[in-house]
Amino acid sequence: MYKHLIFDLDGTLIDSSDGVVEAVNYSLRQVGAEEQPPEVIKPYIGYPLEQMYPDFTDAPYDELYAHFGVKAAESVVRSSVALPHVEKLLERLAGTDLKLAVATTKIRMHVDGIINKLGWGEYFDVIVGGDEAERFKPDPAIFQITLDRLGADPTRTMVVGDTINDVLAAKAVPMAVTAVASPYGNSEELIASEPDHFVQSIDRLPSLLGID
Repeated sequence: MYKHLIFDLDGTLIDSSDGVVEAVNYSLRQVGAEEQPPEVIKPYIGYPLEQMYPDFTDAPYDELYAHFGVKAAESVVRSSVALPHVEKLLERLAGTDLKLAVATTKIRMHVDGIINKLGWGEYFDVIVGGDEAERFKPDPAIFQITLDRLGADPTRTMVVGDTINDVLAAKAVPMAVTAVASPYGNSEELIASEPDHFVQSIDRLPSLLGID
């Protein structure tokens, strides 16, 4: 039924949370704001930073983002690891006719660094970073760019992501979407967004696609 899969990255395929927490707290320190514990920061991962910072400080976003970028340039790629079952999943999907893509809020420089570090370049036909789209998810702009680069029919494409923004952006195209329980939490909100499918673990994806 599907010819293309578009994956979110953080919380879906990888965990870069240690590096994100490090960069967020670095940026907060630079503006004299209070650092936040990892359990407070991690639920924001996968969402635009501009949604997170106002909950922590009144400091100007541009200043915070600049400081975040300085630290994230080395901490995010360094900390990134594949989530459980992802390596085997990508190997399995590589043996099919499906074309795979990544569409993520992370900036392209970080995405390329992570993909190269993990040796995943051969798996993805298209990669789109958050700085390549004018608007972040839940706006569907990044998915439209990805579809165009894939030459894909949205009716034959499924999105796989771990946040409500992935679900809403996919529906706005519209495309089918499978939500995966995020390591950063918020499963109740994710299920309430009414994805076409919800799975606790990404290793259930092949059975949904009928390729087990």
